[in-house]
Parts: sequence; structure tokens; C-alpha cells
Amino acid sequence: MSEPADASHVESRPRTWPILSGTVPLLADGFTRRPETGHGPWESLRPGVTVVIGPDGEPRAIARHRGGTGKTQLASAFARKLWATGDLDLLVWVDACSRDRIVSGYARALADIKIAAPPGKPEAAADRFLTWLGDTGRRWLVVLDGLSDQADADGLLPHGQSGQAVVTTRLPSLNALPGENGNGLRRSAPTAQQLSVALPVFSQREARQYLSDRLDNDPYQAAGALDLAAAVECLPVGLDLAVAYLLDTGQDCRQYRLAIDKYRRDWVDGIGGDPLVPSWMLAFDRARQFAPTELPLPAIKLAAVLGPSWIPGAVLTSAAACAYATGRQAVTEADQASIRAAFGNLQRVGLVAIEPDDEIRTLRMSAAVQSSVQRVMGPTELRRAVQAAADAVYECWPDGGSNAELEQALRACAVSVIRCDDQALWKPDCHPLLLRVGQSLDDELLAETALGYWRDLADSATKQHGARAGVTFQLRDMYASAATAAGHAEEAVTLRQELAADTDEVAGAASPQAIAARSRLAAALRAAGRFSEAISLGTRVAADSEKAFGSAHAQTKQSLRELGGAYCDAGQYREAVDVLQRCLTLQAQTAGMMHPETAAVRRELAEAYRKAGRVTEAIRIYQDALAQVESALGVAHPDTVAAREGLAAAYYRAGRTTEAASAFERALADWRRVPGNGPASTIAARTNLAAAYSMTGRPRQAIPLYEGVLTDVERIRGASHPETLRTRWNLAAAYHKARRLPEAVELGEATLADCERFLGLGSRDTLTTRANLAHAYHATGRLKRASAHFDRALRDC
Repeated sequence: MSEPADASHVESRPRTWPILSGTVPLLADGFTRRPETGHGPWESLRPGVTVVIGPDGEPRAIARHRGGTGKTQLASAFARKLWATGDLDLLVWVDACSRDRIVSGYARALADIKIAAPPGKPEAAADRFLTWLGDTGRRWLVVLDGLSDQADADGLLPHGQSGQAVVTTRLPSLNALPGENGNGLRRSAPTAQQLSVALPVFSQREARQYLSDRLDNDPYQAAGALDLAAAVECLPVGLDLAVAYLLDTGQDCRQYRLAIDKYRRDWVDGIGGDPLVPSWMLAFDRARQFAPTELPLPAIKLAAVLGPSWIPGAVLTSAAACAYATGRQAVTEADQASIRAAFGNLQRVGLVAIEPDDEIRTLRMSAAVQSSVQRVMGPTELRRAVQAAADAVYECWPDGGSNAELEQALRACAVSVIRCDDQALWKPDCHPLLLRVGQSLDDELLAETALGYWRDLADSATKQHGARAGVTFQLRDMYASAATAAGHAEEAVTLRQELAADTDEVAGAASPQAIAARSRLAAALRAAGRFSEAISLGTRVAADSEKAFGSAHAQTKQSLRELGGAYCDAGQYREAVDVLQRCLTLQAQTAGMMHPETAAVRRELAEAYRKAGRVTEAIRIYQDALAQVESALGVAHPDTVAAREGLAAAYYRAGRTTEAASAFERALADWRRVPGNGPASTIAARTNLAAAYSMTGRPRQAIPLYEGVLTDVERIRGASHPETLRTRWNLAAAYHKARRLPEAVELGEATLADCERFLGLGSRDTLTTRANLAHAYHATGRLKRASAHFDRALRDC
């Protein structure tokens, strides 16, 4: 039976090529295509190849130039050139600062090319997108920009003979990015198709020309440009900082060279061979010349640990950030204005970029500058900044996940903070931000990513506090839940067994904690299909719960419900009925007949009755529920109409289709009388009534219902949504039953093509559509086509 449509889905627009997914960074002022040093990466790029653009491969260069060589700008220019010349059908730009960013970017790209994916499963969408890239004949380019951890790309590299991929990273030695399916997604490109290209700094000629162009060819300011370039080792980000300083102060290149030479002498220990330190320190001291003079220092530290992705403005002006910057706990609006001014001064000298009108993508610092600032900060100073940044991100995290884009930005900030100092957030205990990140991944249904995150967090807790500390128990429980959510049933059982044993030893076998741990273990055993063990343990848990908490306690009712479900899964329907009937009685007594938990137990009990062959009792449950709700709330109440629809569904499942049709007709009429209900509220009732009509030999009555549902679902869900496609083949089947065979074949062929295109060959809906079309061909006497589609459906199954 169908579920009511969700009106929040927007109408799908037709797919038109070419398609751009993601935001390609703008080219900076004075961008140069680097005629001497910028050709290498693109000469290696060809269809079927992934090019990894990293730092200069020479060991000394890697040690000194850990970023800032202009990889993102060159990748942006290359992507823009291909796009402008019409050489691409699809351009995808992904911020690769974290694994969930990559997954979300792929899911967004799949939606942009109008291919349906399992609702609410971004990892499945990412997998489908990677498969599409491998199979399509469309020309594509995927750029993963700023990969900061090799594990983030595990299983996520795009590959296909019609496309090409670019990865930019500050990490050295990425000749073979991971291709193992270590996080539940498909294997990515073979390592033989990956080429690592080192992007050097500017040549001296390029650096001198760049400075001259940025300084408007002013001979006064450009005097000594070659010496300045040599002083910053021709590092593009260092040249950018120099230009910003020169334009702000009006000095010339010789004066700048003398200034950074002084910083190099004075900070010889702190610089540690990093050529960027004198440049950003000089810029920083320039920023401190403007009010508020005392705030640029904490501001630059916060930006250095929160980046390199865009940082939401609310984080930078939060109470925690202001308290860290000002040293005062009582934060005022004046403090927030001052910290905004401090970041503005950092922007003035080129240390950060600010988008004042964007609340989510507000401020960004170059990854090279970020890394350089962190290296100059001592361990104690860095730890204080990390803890303050963690407080600021946690403070700004909204409840309820109402803004997915904001949550993603906050997760990116949190990942950066954690990677700066993974020990700082465990002193003295687990920082709540660590939990919030994992909960956000759970809420976004990033199951495999969440599993890896909770696993790492549980391991860290074990190392920090021991396996049996309270916080470790909590994180081990979250890890086990994540394993279940990701479909790793046996891993979840092992984790639950270890937790139950440790809880017994720490808290005692009769403690509420131990009973709850055994209850979760029983549920894990059931999810793993180990039904006899689940029943044995579930029986013990139910008895222990009633003894410890009483029969009316939520734990007792939940344990009975789980036990009844385990009996049902094992095919022991009589035992399932007995347990679920007791659970329903307790639930109704304590929460009422229309409580969602009561309704859920009622459905499970009715299903157990039906599977046990006791159809009359199954229907009686829904009849009793309808009578009680109707008496309490009246005929026109939504809960009453929902209860009537539930009864109709029970009739349908029991094969009493005539009574089901009559009940659905009544429910549909009642839905239309409920104030505030529109077509979306009646989609399920109309679909189910049409199905009942078809089952009772009345396809001509079913057809107009299906046609109306198709119009509404296509408008609400979109043309490529699985529910839309399902409605189309339901309509085609109704045409078939009504002997309107040409229409059945025409609609079936079109629906099959779209199912293959949007859902894939192995989708259940695609298989059903193919089988229905084969039946239609058979009915029209086109036996060869019918046989071919039956054979194909069998192979696909």
C-alpha cells in the first residue's frame, strides 16, 4: 500500500545539458595561467584518468611549501575553460575538505542531472552517481578540491572512459589514492589510472610578471620585484600577501623585501624554514595598526583552526568566540562589532576573504596561511584556540537539523578543529561538539560515514579514559547503533555482546543499565537474523524488565514488542500474537489507543494475526480501533479517517477487496471533508482505492483514479521520482486489464525507459515494469518481444 505524498518535494525540471553542479571558485584578481609552470597537470589529463595535483614532489620543497602553490586557481581556470568552450556535458566541483562533503557533493550532482536516488540516503546517491559516471557516454569533469585526508577519498574517486577527474591536495605522496571499498561504497578508479602531478611555485619570470600586473605596472612599486619574489620563494600565496600589503601601504617591493627579511631574522626559531611566516606576520602587524588593535591576534588564531572551508559568521561572533578574543565572559554587541572589525582588518591585508552578505559562507582563510599560523602557535596556545573554536561551533549548532547547508558548514569547521589537535577536545572529558558531529551525520543518514566517525570516537575514548568509563560506554553504544544503521549486522552483534558483558561486570546484571544493554543486544541479534538467540535473550529481558521496572514501564513494553517481532520473524506466529496482544493491552492502558506507539503495536499484532491465518482477528483489531477513535473524536477527525484507512488496508491484505474498496471510498470521501487537506493528503487513499478496483475487476474505475494520482504525484514529487514511475506502471497495468492494450504498451515502454534511466537496471521497480510490459506484449500477440523481456527480467533478477 502507498504512503501519502510529501508536499515538500519540489517539481522536477527537465534535464538540459550542459549541467554545472557545485560552485567553481572565482579567479583571483591578477590571475595568470602560468605559461612556464602551469601546463604539467593538464597535459596528463585525459578521459579515464584521475590527476592528483599536489605539492612539489621534491622533499625539500614539500617540507617548505605545504600549500599555497595555486592548485585551486589553476583547476578553476581549467574547468572554466572547458565549460566555456562547450567541451563538457557535466562539470562537478566538490569541496573535498571532509568525507561527508564529498558524499553530499555527489548526491547533489545526481539530483542536478535529474536521476532519482533512494530518498534520504546520500551515500546511496553518491554510489549511484559514481556508477553513472562509469557508464555514461556524456563528457564530464569532476574536481575534488582541497583533499585534506587521504581516507576521505576512500571508495569515492570518480572513474569512466568519458570523463576525467582532478584532485587538488596539500598532502604529499598521493600517487595511489585509496580504491578499496572500505566505507561501504563502490570501488573507485584503479590505481593504474591515477597520475600524481607536482605543481611547483611560480617561476621567477612568472612571479615578476604577476607582481607587475597586480601593481598596475607602477615602476615605483614594482622596483625590486624579482628580489621580493625570491624572498617569498615565488610562492603564489606569499605573492598575494605581498600585493595586498603593498596596495594598502603604498610601499614598494624593495621596502617589503627589507621588512620580511627583518621578520625572518627576528623569528628564525618560529619560522622553522616556512617561507610564508614572514609574509603573514608582516600583514598581521599591519592589521594590528587599526582599531581594535588587540583583537586581530585571537581572530587570526580562530580562523586558523576553523578553516580552510568557509566559516559561518555566527561562529565568529558567538559568545564563545568573543569571550576568547576579549577575555571577558559577559559578551556585548559592542564586542561582536569589534571582532567583526578585527576580521575586516585581516581581510584588508589579504589574510582572509569575507562574504558579508552570506551567513553560511562568510569567511575563509587560505589553507597555506592556516597551516603556517598553526605551526607558529605553540602547543598550549593552539590547544586554547581549538577549545574556544569547538565551543563556538557547538554554541551555533541548531537543534532539529533545520538547515542542512549550515550543518554541513559546521561539520566542516568541526572536522578542521578536530584535526588541529585531536587531544584538546578530550580534556578533561569528551567535548560535546564531538557528539554533535556524529549525531549530525546520523541525522543526515550518512550511515557509512557516521559508522567510521563513531568507531574512531569510541577508540579515542577507550585510549583516553578506558573501555569501561561512562563516556566510553556511551560512545561504544553509539558505535553499535551506527553499525546497525549501516547494515553491518554482525559487527553490531559483536559490539552489543561486548557492551552487555562489560555492563554486567560494572553495574551488575540486575541493574537497569545491564537490562537495557541486553535489550539492545536482543534487537541486534534479531536484525542479524539470529532469531532463536534473539527470542531466548528477549524472553529474559522482558522478564527482567517487568521485575525491575513494572509492567507499565516503557522498557517493559518495548521489550515485549521486540520479543513479539522476533517471534514473528522466526515464523512463530502464535507466540508472536500472545506477546504482542499483551504489549498492546499495556500500551493502550498507559498511552491511549491513538498514541503512535500504540498504533505501531496494533499494526504489528494485526500482521501477526494475518500471517498466522487468523484474518478475522486481524480485521477486528482495526475495527475496534476505528470504533474507539470515532467515538472519542468524531467522524471528521483526521485520526478517525486514518483509522478507517487502516481498516481498509487490513481488508485489502486479507483479500477482502470488495470491502476494502468500500472502506477506501469512505476514507477518501472523509479526507476530502477534513479542513486543510489537499490532493497530497488523498494520494495514498486514491492509489489504494484504484488498486482495490483493479483487484475486483473494475479497471475502468481504477484508471481515472490512477490518472489523477499521476498528475498530482508528478507535480509534487517530480517526473523522475520512484513514486511517479510506480504510478505510471500502475496506470499501464490498469490499461492492460481494461483491454486498452495500445495505451498499456505505449505507457509501459516509456515508463521502462525512464526506470532504466533514473533507477537503474537492477531496481525492483524497473524489474516490475519490464515484467508488466512483457505481459502487455504477450496480450497483443508480440510474442518475440514478450519472450525477450521475460528473459531479460529473469537475468536481471
